[in-house]
Amino acid sequence: MDTENTQDHVLLSADTNGDGKPDVWMTDTTGDGKADLYQFDTTGDGTVDVTVTEEGGAAERRHVVEGDGGHPVPGA
Repeated sequence: MDTENTQDHVLLSADTNGDGKPDVWMTDTTGDGKADLYQFDTTGDGTVDVTVTEEGGAAERRHVVEGDGGHPVPGA
């Protein structure tokens, strides 16, 4: 995920499978210091498989935007 020259700020990226490349990203797209975009490479192929957005407010909600990483999407 390239965030250079954008207003997005990657707050955290992690290598969860030990291959030396990031496969999880938490991004603040609004600039409020809180992550609201989560992206996962669940297969290790270098591409994002699952994107989840978080909607703030009184009742926070998370939405799977694309992909399922091979897992069923809740409520689908």
